[in-house]
Amino acid sequence: MAAKPTKTGDAEKKPKKKAVTGFAPMKFKEFTITQKRSGRYAVATAKGKYVNGAEKEKLLLEAKLLQPSLKKAAAPAETPAT
Repeated sequence: MAAKPTKTGDAEKKPKKKAVTGFAPMKFKEFTITQKRSGRYAVATAKGKYVNGAEKEKLLLEAKLLQPSLKKAAAPAETPAT
């Protein structure tokens, strides 16, 4: 006897990604900050254009959603003792 085919939808369902919770969109006069499902932030202007790069980083720092990274100072060169 041949085996009965199983339903493909029930056994092979992939688990859904959990949405990031606990973050409400922050609305400002010139821009809006939302959080993506991946956990990253999206910054959109009032006209609907998305902001990227250094300007986005500056806005997220002002909104205190990112912590500033401290760049390591170059190690001072040692002078030979005379």
